[in-house]
Amino acid sequence: SVEDALRARDEGVEAIALSNHGGRQYDGSPAPIELLPHVMDAVGDGIEVLVDGGVRRGSDVVKACALGARAVMFGRPYLYGLGAAGELGVEWVVDYFASGIKRTMALVGATDVAALRSIVKR
Repeated sequence: SVEDALRARDEGVEAIALSNHGGRQYDGSPAPIELLPHVMDAVGDGIEVLVDGGVRRGSDVVKACALGARAVMFGRPYLYGLGAAGELGVEWVVDYFASGIKRTMALVGATDVAALRSIVKR
C-alpha cells in the first residue's frame, strides 16, 4: 500500500517490492501495476520501487518502468518455460521478453528508460 511504502521510506529502507503473492492469499488485492503510480507519487525518488506480479510479456516490463519502477521481477514465465521445454524453454522466455521490451520501446519512441518516463503523464 502507499502507507506501507511511506513507512518503509521513513524508516530508511532503500527499496521495496510491490507484489501481490500471485493472488494466492487474497484475490481482491490490487495488482502491483495499479498501485505503482500512487506509490511513486507518494515516495518520489526517496526509495527504489521494484514490481513483481502479473508480468507476462515485455510490454508489462516497459509499462512498469514507464510508471517509475526501478526493476521488474518475474518468475512464473521462466518456470513455465522450464516445465514445457527445459533449458530451451527458459531461453525462449528470455528471448520473448527481450524482443517484447525492444519492440514496445521502439513503438513508443523511447531509446532508454529516461526517455520512456518522459513520455508518461501521471
